[in-house]
Amino acid sequence: MKKTELLILFFWLLGSGALMAQRIGGGLLVGPALSTMKISGNDSTTFRADFTGGVRIALIPERFILGGEIDIIYSRQGTSSKRGLDEAGNSIRYMEKSHYINVPLLLNIYLRLWNEDDEDESMIPRLRIGPQIGFCIGGNDVMEVKVKKKQQQYITPWEAGTFNRIDYGLTAAISYWFVEVRYTFGMANVFKEGEKSTNHVISVTWSDVW
Repeated sequence: MKKTELLILFFWLLGSGALMAQRIGGGLLVGPALSTMKISGNDSTTFRADFTGGVRIALIPERFILGGEIDIIYSRQGTSSKRGLDEAGNSIRYMEKSHYINVPLLLNIYLRLWNEDDEDESMIPRLRIGPQIGFCIGGNDVMEVKVKKKQQQYITPWEAGTFNRIDYGLTAAISYWFVEVRYTFGMANVFKEGEKSTNHVISVTWSDVW
């Protein structure tokens, strides 16, 4: 199946869920995130921990298994190298720290129908999947050096024109109660030059809908 056909199917399903949705809800999501960049020819990158948070607007069904959701999320991303030693024997590592506003459009698949005991959607396991577009609002190259147990950071802001402002990819998540585990697979290059570099983010958030 071609990409265009998959997108048409996705939006058709989303529309079907919307027609049968009983109400519109809004909510928050916030929590830690692990991010990295996959860089061609570089196997030394690893995940770094940071923060993500935002708001969500959802079409919540009560008689159907499909719903929809759009999120607006602030995400602190990037990557880290493995720790090594410099020429003086000091511990050193390099990091990329970036800032994104991400907007995923998600199809919500409820893994069972509502029953009379359900007060809200939190007790129904949910799978979320769909495309995401991101907007990079800047980033920094960071060199972190530990000298005699004292840690120092040297920060160089990304220059305009060296990175792509637009990111896109696919997002998938599983939710139960108020906990959600989400993975975003980036498909666009982070930097305009050099080897192919894409974002990958795993987040574990507290998430609700009012």
